[in-house]
Amino acid sequence: MNIPVVIVAPNQTTGLEVRSQVDEVDGFYVVDVVDTTARLHEVILDRQPHIVLIHEGAGPLPTPQAVRDMQARHPDVAAVVLTEKFSPEVFTAAMDAGARGVLQYPTSHDNLQQRLPAVADWVRQMRKHLSSGVADDELGSRGRLIAVAGSKGGVGTTTVAIHLGHDAVTRVPGRSVCVVDLDLDGGDISDFLGIEHRLDISDLAKVADDLSTQTVESAVHRSPSGLAVVLAPDRVEDIGEVAEREALLILAALRRHFDLVIADCGSSINPATAAAVETADDVVLLTTPDLLALRGAHRTTETWRRIGAREIDHVKILINRSSRDSDIQPDTASRLLPKDPLEIVLPESLKVLQRGVNLQDPGEIRSAGWWSRIQALAGVLDTVPAAAHQAPSPRAGSGFLRRRAAVAEPAEAGQSTVEFIGALVPVGLFILLLWQLGLWGVTAAYTSHAADAAAREAAIVSGTSGAQAAVQAEAMEAVPGWFKRQIAVDLQANRVVVRGRLALLAPGVSTGVTLTSSAPILDEGE
Repeated sequence: MNIPVVIVAPNQTTGLEVRSQVDEVDGFYVVDVVDTTARLHEVILDRQPHIVLIHEGAGPLPTPQAVRDMQARHPDVAAVVLTEKFSPEVFTAAMDAGARGVLQYPTSHDNLQQRLPAVADWVRQMRKHLSSGVADDELGSRGRLIAVAGSKGGVGTTTVAIHLGHDAVTRVPGRSVCVVDLDLDGGDISDFLGIEHRLDISDLAKVADDLSTQTVESAVHRSPSGLAVVLAPDRVEDIGEVAEREALLILAALRRHFDLVIADCGSSINPATAAAVETADDVVLLTTPDLLALRGAHRTTETWRRIGAREIDHVKILINRSSRDSDIQPDTASRLLPKDPLEIVLPESLKVLQRGVNLQDPGEIRSAGWWSRIQALAGVLDTVPAAAHQAPSPRAGSGFLRRRAAVAEPAEAGQSTVEFIGALVPVGLFILLLWQLGLWGVTAAYTSHAADAAAREAAIVSGTSGAQAAVQAEAMEAVPGWFKRQIAVDLQANRVVVRGRLALLAPGVSTGVTLTSSAPILDEGE
């Protein structure tokens, strides 16, 4: 198999000399010679070389920086540095940047014959490794990078990014997962997780050429679940520190440090988010079933294509916040998108998610239905090893809650109905209380009215033999039929006393408790 090689040389003479020597090595051929490191990314995309020979005299970037940028964008392409002044310092700088070898220039056929096959073998192993789709221990020193972007603001990009990270770190104990906030001017991951702002991505950008493990760790915040987070700049004046090159180097360093890196790109397209979209293993674009978001999906994917960050064929579109009340349903939305979306659809879940937001802990979300969809998305994006795809839901809590999380989605289907019925109970009790108070009020009014009517009749018939019967008849006449059996009338010397039994929930149903009302008997002369 012939191995394609690109040469970066400071001038045409040097380029032709190196080319002639490479062509003499069996199994290698030169596909292009360029005189500047500024075009290196473009040439690699166009020529697809396995090896790049970079002469230290080529500019404008210093050789270590050019190698570092190339490795961040194209980790499966090997760089070999050619130097006229070979020294331990030059060798160390090149190897620290990611070069696979350093050769003295002018070089010899023997040196190339000895070094190039070894470098080519490394490239073959790396490409085989990267194409295998494995994770965790099999990933070696290169973690998986997932970019999560939004077609417009407010479509749930941060929520999905955090929940994917939380799912990955809780379902696989010991797995190192990092969410990096590339929504530079509007990132709010610190608020989602209750993290106190310390160092952020702008601090890493200032030392992007020297990102050691200790430096990276100093800017990493960790949630109680173990999820690592790199925050967006806290100050607007620091946003400019994170350009395309710095983002590439930071993401490359994070991939060396973590098994999984999830970049929250927000909805804005800038050099930093474009770098993440370009170098990510998978890109998921969130949209919602409304016209503005669907148009935004077209605009975003077209911009990515135009700047060379990502072709639409390599973008996964996810519909979020779908509900039966939406004017545009997922089937209709799929016809309005630049490509078919994922079969997974995330429902409108404000009530379900608000507990996690208010308590600043995704583990407080109790919906097994929500987590089952996040786990399905994790399976599509390969953020969790296949062996863990059937693991319990990543919610914190007791064993009972974890067992509930393992229940299949059909068991969650009636959740909304149950919640609705649960809400009706206190409302119903309140209505019953108002009804009962109303009945008691009516009883008091009718009892008082009957006492007044009976007292007036007593003033007329006082002293006659049928006074008690006449007074009682008048009292009964003053109240409705259902209440006649609920009162007792007592004619006394100077007053009439009426006792009414208090009703319970329905007229005519007595509680056994009576309400007493009395009225004085006035002489007719008065």
